[in-house]
Amino acid sequence: MTFDPTDKLSDLAAGGPALFFPDPPAQVTFNFDQGIAAEETFPLDDFRRLMGDVLDRDGGRALEYISFGYEEETDQIVYLPSYIELMLGHTGLREEVARWIGKTQQVEGLGADNLILTSGSVQAIALAVNALVNPGDGVLVEKATFPYAMRFMQMRGADIRTVEIDEHGLVVESLVERLEEMRRDGVTPKLLYVIPTFQLPTCVVMPEDRRRRLLEVAEEYDFVILEDSIYADLRYGGDPVPSLLSMDTDGRVIQSHGFSKVLAPALRIGWITAPEPLIHALASVRQDLGVSQWTCRMLEQYLKEGLLDPHIERANAVYRRKRDLAVKAVREHCGGLVSFDVPDGGYYLWLRIADNVDWEKAQHEAAMAGVFCRPGEKFLGQEAGQGYLRLAYSHAPDHELERGIKALGEAIVANAR
Repeated sequence: MTFDPTDKLSDLAAGGPALFFPDPPAQVTFNFDQGIAAEETFPLDDFRRLMGDVLDRDGGRALEYISFGYEEETDQIVYLPSYIELMLGHTGLREEVARWIGKTQQVEGLGADNLILTSGSVQAIALAVNALVNPGDGVLVEKATFPYAMRFMQMRGADIRTVEIDEHGLVVESLVERLEEMRRDGVTPKLLYVIPTFQLPTCVVMPEDRRRRLLEVAEEYDFVILEDSIYADLRYGGDPVPSLLSMDTDGRVIQSHGFSKVLAPALRIGWITAPEPLIHALASVRQDLGVSQWTCRMLEQYLKEGLLDPHIERANAVYRRKRDLAVKAVREHCGGLVSFDVPDGGYYLWLRIADNVDWEKAQHEAAMAGVFCRPGEKFLGQEAGQGYLRLAYSHAPDHELERGIKALGEAIVANAR
């Protein structure tokens, strides 16, 4: 008899499948699905050199769980007074990231103790939700948002309310309406999760005046703002807008970020920036023994040598070119049956398919032609997401952008009524 584990599962595991996306019905030729950094931007030579330099300099200490000092005269390891790096991550990299945030976002007073390093920014979001949200607590999210963040909130049993977004991001008036609903329902608002700069999936940017009003509402209704800033440095047009973290005077904004989008996804190093009491709260729910010392020491040196900002500038030139190629191809091949705004940054085009297109058939035909995109249902739900499509241009080779979007356009045009 084969063991059936069904009745042994926790409620969480039995509540639904893992948050994976369905396999396409045919071999993928044109992958516009995932938002991944372009391979040609990976700083391979710098990483190759620095990884070796770290081992040459630090030896086996680079491969420990935490940092140890070393006294040459006595040939002895110097042990730290605590194991705080198991929760917060490598101190040297936290110091360098704090300096970088202070410089690029004009945030004063940040130090290593204002950061916790995580396995990508996804874990940073999970820690924030686990540290702040009890079952039944109110959580607010944009109507279209990052599905994994939603999953973490659902796993905590949060009372989730969605807030409208428009061409300028989160609509503060809609936020107030949801907060008033919570007040009438006796629900305590704890957390707002928001992507104000190059929002996922729409790539819109919230203007400064709306951000200022958002902070006023957060103070009035007393909740924490989790600002997801993972795409904020991928700007190649328009004027920069101050981060919510930099505008916060009340200590209620925490910011998630990471190296996956600006350097390479396999690094798996992200972080949360927050006031120390909130960092301590996040550390209290962490149980994975931290992140890679070797990788962190390499990245610490990468930042010390001033390599990150020039790299971002070069990478953004690549993404600007890819965006322009994608925009040109959509306009040329989709027959006026697709509407979209040209983003100033990020990785995506958020496409709205015309109502006279049989989108279900067009989507299937595009997939059979090898085109793999992320349907709007994955962000907006089954009903509201119909007719929307997120096209990721960041990772695709230039020639695939043209050919793949042509195949997508042919499927759309062929199914217009």
